[in-house]
Amino acid sequence: MTAQEGLSTALKSRTHRQKRSQKATLVLMGATPFVVLGLDPLHTDVRIFRDARACESALTATPGYCDSLSAEAQARHPALAPKYESRDQCEADFAHVINDQACENGWCSQQSVIGCEATGDGHYRPEFSSFLVDQSVVSDTYSGETPAPSSLDDDQLQPVYGVSENTLQENSDRPYYGHSVFLWHYVTPGGQYLGPRSLNTPVTLARTQLASGSGQTFTGNTRRGGFGATARRTMQAARS
Repeated sequence: MTAQEGLSTALKSRTHRQKRSQKATLVLMGATPFVVLGLDPLHTDVRIFRDARACESALTATPGYCDSLSAEAQARHPALAPKYESRDQCEADFAHVINDQACENGWCSQQSVIGCEATGDGHYRPEFSSFLVDQSVVSDTYSGETPAPSSLDDDQLQPVYGVSENTLQENSDRPYYGHSVFLWHYVTPGGQYLGPRSLNTPVTLARTQLASGSGQTFTGNTRRGGFGATARRTMQAARS
C-alpha cells in the first residue's frame, strides 16, 4: 500500500468514527429532556383531601390507611399551622363553611363551620380539617404498599387549610360576612395556594413550595400583609 493510499484509508476511518460519535451525541441530546422531565427531583404532584372520608374514596384498596394519614397530618398540625395574636385576626383569614347543606336561612351550625382554635400559649391557629399527600404515596397504595405515615416527610404529608374568598381579594381589609364564607380555597401552612374547594385533581408544586413556614406568628392588620398577602401572591402566580 502506498503512503497516499494509507493516508486515504486513515481519513475514511476517522471520518466514519466521527459520524458515529455525532450520531451518538445527537441521540443522547434527544434523550436527555425525557430523563429530566420524567425524574424531576425539584417538583412533585400532590393530592389534597378535605378529610379522611374524601381520601377513602380515592384509596379504596387500602381501608383504614386514610385514617392513619389523617391522624399523622393532624399530629403535625400544631407545629406547622400559622399562628395569630387574636381569634378575630385568624378567623378573618380562615373561617369558612364546610357543609353547605347544614345551613338554613343563612345560619350554620357550629359543626359545619371551620374556624380557629386557641394554641395554649395565647395564640390562635386554624382548626385542622384537610391534608395533603404526595401522589407517589397514593399511587403506591394501588399496589398494596402503605408506608407508615410517620415515615413520610412533611413535603409528602402535611395539613392544609381553607382560606376565605375575602382573604384572596385585594380589598381584604373588610371582615368576612354573608355568603363569602361558602367560597374558600386550599393553601399550605406556609400560604402556598393550591386551588378552590372543589379541587379533586393532582397539583404540581416545587418541593420548596411545600416548606411549612412553621413558627411564624402574624400580628396587626394581617389582611393587608402576612399570611393573606402570601396566599394572594401565590394564587396569582399559580394562575398566571
